[in-house]
Amino acid sequence: MESEVLRVASSLFGGREVTTEKEVERIAIRAIFIALKERALKLDAKNLIDEVKESFLTEPISLNSLHFSERVELEGFVFCHTHTCKPSKEQFEDALYEYHKSIRLLDNYQTMRGVVSNFFKGYQEREGLVREYAKGKYRYAVFFSLIDDLADDLPHHLDFAGKYDGEYVVVTPTEDSIDPFLTFFKRHSEDVKKAGLKVWVVNTIDRTIDPFIGYPKDFLLLKGFRNPKLATMVNSWWRVSVEEID
Repeated sequence: MESEVLRVASSLFGGREVTTEKEVERIAIRAIFIALKERALKLDAKNLIDEVKESFLTEPISLNSLHFSERVELEGFVFCHTHTCKPSKEQFEDALYEYHKSIRLLDNYQTMRGVVSNFFKGYQEREGLVREYAKGKYRYAVFFSLIDDLADDLPHHLDFAGKYDGEYVVVTPTEDSIDPFLTFFKRHSEDVKKAGLKVWVVNTIDRTIDPFIGYPKDFLLLKGFRNPKLATMVNSWWRVSVEEID
């Protein structure tokens, strides 16, 4: 299991040689889901995430693992790079961009978890990398992701949605603009709807949740959305708007 997770995590870097600890943690979460899929349900992944970080940043534990052995501090940020790499300005800029993406997920993780737990109030909650909420005939699996990461990893999420005996929801935090959501809707909304995958968005400042694509079958949950009609509005409005997005 470790070896496969490390292999997937290494591949997610796409040949990049400069990173940060925060990005490695975000990559580890994605890699564990991709490698394990339904086995990630109710999985306490903390130790596995720590093992990926240790292998990438401290001491490699597998031949499948990248190793960012060198450290450089610039303007208060600590960057890590491979031993053979002499980082360029562009590589540092790319790593800093990924750092800021990563903290948008990781720093808001607890807030999103709290919002979702409150949304499913009255349900039995089972913690894990993929959390599960159950009540009577209803079961919901929930995974937290950035909208861009969801797009990149979508085939794996569609596969999970097809195999899970219940409803699968990916919850994302809001972004600085709606462009990533417009792009996602244009490129992926039909596949997402066909698979029964749901995508909901948490405003981490207001601590509210809204449907972006898909509604729960338990209609009593609708009252928990700030704007229950949003997914319907998105579907009707954005079919025109997305034509302008590359």
